[in-house]
Amino acid sequence: MAMKQNRNVRSGNQIKVFFGGIEVGLVQSVSANDDYAPEPASGIGDIHVQEYVPTMARHSLSVSFMILRKDKLAEAGIIPENGDAVLQGYVFDLEQYDTVSGDLLRKYTGCSYASGSMETTKHAIVTRSAQFNALDVSGGN
Repeated sequence: MAMKQNRNVRSGNQIKVFFGGIEVGLVQSVSANDDYAPEPASGIGDIHVQEYVPTMARHSLSVSFMILRKDKLAEAGIIPENGDAVLQGYVFDLEQYDTVSGDLLRKYTGCSYASGSMETTKHAIVTRSAQFNALDVSGGN
């Protein structure tokens, strides 16, 4: 009897942080919300909604425990020295991969830091909890 692996469920996913195409860190947990702000559309003189039209795509991410490697940030040409550096508007991408197949499952592009708590240790910047806004998203759920 031939051996068969059961690969119907994806588990052990990995979430990577990219800045300028360079992997600069990892995320342990992310919760994503996509809101397309649908507005009702109806005809003139008709009170019944005919459809809901998306008006604005809002992608927000809540991250728990993100580690950014200082050496990789330096390689990418960015190290957030202070609050003024954050105001420069640097954005990054978050990509979620299946660790077994290596398939890209979901990609959030143009992520900006909104709020959260951070600590700097001797070799890494550790974010305990943070909220980000993304410009776009691709891939399935």
